[in-house]
Amino acid sequence: MRVTAAILSCLFAATAARAEETMINCTTLADFSANQRGDWRAVNDGVMGGRSQGGPAFNQDRLVFSGVIDTDGGGFSSVRAPFPSVDLSDRRLFRVRVNPDERAYALTIRSWVTFRGRSISYRGELAGVPAGQWTDIDIAFDALTPTVFGRRVPAPPFDPADALSLGLIISDGVDGAFRLDVDAIKAC
Repeated sequence: MRVTAAILSCLFAATAARAEETMINCTTLADFSANQRGDWRAVNDGVMGGRSQGGPAFNQDRLVFSGVIDTDGGGFSSVRAPFPSVDLSDRRLFRVRVNPDERAYALTIRSWVTFRGRSISYRGELAGVPAGQWTDIDIAFDALTPTVFGRRVPAPPFDPADALSLGLIISDGVDGAFRLDVDAIKAC
């Protein structure tokens, strides 16, 4: 009797999780299909005298963000694309499906909002993801950190209507190779 109850409990939990997933309404911002690939470009620390190398490549309909970080004179690599023109007024979070290595990455949304004349990037850490495993990471809009050159700045909360570009960055202070596979970026 207890085994049957345990099995029924597990089945109910799995069904509830699937029902919750289908109730979440998401808009795909990047699926890395052939028609989106040309939009993605690298922005590395060379713009500030650094020597890191990295950029986008594509494997089937997935983004492969890879390269080598050199912290001598820099220490970051990023990729970005224009933010799609979509209404996200009823969305509350970004959902990023990734397969990372052991390094630390972040989602970045560059905005029209400025601090001391510099464009603010709202950043959400892609944290707690097991290396080598596909995982969905949810980052609530209200959890995004406003930054300029990677430093936190005072700014209004993130508003998707102010978004200029969508990107990914690695700036973990560690020299060496990196690789992050990304399946899709959505707003839910």
